[in-house]
Formats: sequence, C-alpha cells, structure tokens
Amino acid sequence: MATKIQILSNTNYPLSDVLKSELIESTKAQIAVAFLRRTGIDAIYKSLDYALRENNAKIEIIVGLDFKTTDSNALFALKDIESSQKNFKFYCFGDKRDNHNDLVFHPKVYLFETALSRNTKYTSIIGSSNLTGGGLTSNFEVNSIFREDTPKYYSQLEAIYNEIKYTDSVFNPSKDYILRYGDIKKEIEKSDGLTDKSIQTELQFLKDEEAKLPGAAPSLKKMIIEFIKEQNKKGEQEVSLDSIYEEIPRRLIDRNIPMKMDTIKNSIRGELNKHECKSKHKDSMSLFERTGRGLYTLTGKAKSYEGR
Repeated sequence: MATKIQILSNTNYPLSDVLKSELIESTKAQIAVAFLRRTGIDAIYKSLDYALRENNAKIEIIVGLDFKTTDSNALFALKDIESSQKNFKFYCFGDKRDNHNDLVFHPKVYLFETALSRNTKYTSIIGSSNLTGGGLTSNFEVNSIFREDTPKYYSQLEAIYNEIKYTDSVFNPSKDYILRYGDIKKEIEKSDGLTDKSIQTELQFLKDEEAKLPGAAPSLKKMIIEFIKEQNKKGEQEVSLDSIYEEIPRRLIDRNIPMKMDTIKNSIRGELNKHECKSKHKDSMSLFERTGRGLYTLTGKAKSYEGR
C-alpha cells in the first residue's frame, strides 16, 4: 500500500473520531502533547480502555505542565489508568521555568502501530490538536495524517518522540506531585501569577520533589553514579574518566536510549563538571568529587541520591 496522506480540520472531521478508530485497532500507541484536559481524555477514554484491555496494547502519553491549561483532574485520570494497566505509561514534561532544557514544550504528536496477520500498519498524526476537548472536537484545528505499511514518516516522528521521552525534563509524577501541582495552579489563577513569593516557594518545593521522581530512563548523572558505585564495590575507590567514557555509551546502547554518540564524551564531562562538589553552577547537586587528574569519587549526596 502506498502512503496515504490526509489533511483534516475538526470542522469537516473531528480528530477525536480518528483517534478512537486508531486506538481500537492499535497494539502500540505513543502520544506527546503540550496540553491535556480531562475533556480530552473523556473524548477517547472508551477506545483507550479497549486498546489496553482487548488488544493488550502498549500505550505511552507524555504531557506538558504549564500551570495554565493542563489540569490536575486529567493527570489524576491518567495516573489511575497507569495504576490499573501494566502496559500504560504516563509521563510529564516540566514547565519551561523548571525543565532542564529551557524549552517551551509544544508538540502534538500521535503515533499508532497495528500488528496485522501479515504486516504492520503505521499511522502518524501531527498538527495543532492538543489532547483537550476543544483540540479534538470543537476548535478550528488542522492535522496531517500519514498511513503507511513502510514506516517512513512514522519512523521520523517516532525519533522525535524518543528525543522528547529521554530528556531529563520527562518524569513520572506521583499522586502527591499531581495534587501539589493542582493546588499551585489554583493559587496562580487566584493571584497575580508567578510573582507571588508564596507561590515561588511552592514552585521550588515542587521542583525539588520532581527531581526525585523517576524518568523514562536514567539520566546521564544517574548512570555515572550507578557505574561508580559498582566500581566501588569491586574495590576501586577512584574511577577514571576514561572508564566512564567507555562504559556509559555501552549502557545507553543496551537500554536503547537515543543519544548523540559523536558528542557523548562532551555530555558526560559536562555532567561531571556541573555536579562536581566545587562547581559554582546554579543547578549543581554536588554529586562528584575530582580527586586527581581524570579521577572521580562520589560525594555523600551521590551515595544517597534517589533522583533520575
């Protein structure tokens, strides 16, 4: 089958109908959207539930947190699905003020894979629709839909999805985190915004809690800590930079974590410098101590580190 491309607006065919149709058939789905509302989940919930229960589909959703549009009721709904369905994963991408890449998170990507008896069908959707009631049904949105047997466009969009998924800004929220997010969102709506000092204090507390939550994969600093701990158990109290350079790329490949291997040494060295105990970087966590030329040990903070 040749690639079929459709360009649709909600005025002639709502995206919610497309998503429901794809979910009912899918064995795998990946969604990354900037904004999430309970109305968006409600619009596709029955089809989402069917895919998980009847197709045993593996489904992931990544949503942005902005303290404006994304509501805590929607986050709780996804958390409930995650608690009851082992094949469902749910992540958040931190707000620009708090994320680790200083990015405005604004994608609207929907990927579906259907395993057929003789081949696999791939459907990719990209456009302007967020996972909200308006975005899926009533807003004037425009979206492009690609249906393929050979995943040309699907593979390109999945690579972008994975680039999102494996950043340090992505984390799996706890119910306590979602509750606090909802409380802060209400306070922001009632006040003059983020300039309120009490809100700033709450935001910092939330950021500290966020750092302790698991991500889609271990961060570089987490993997370095794990490796040095393993070497310590073998009796090596100091670990060389060369051995870190050698081991971390291997672990990235083993875990299928996408990373630019041509610059991986710079990335590793950047993490070590940023989190070195004498670093003056504003986000330094003082995890590593340089004990000699190209030699590192863990600080007490690193030995008890629980973040991603």
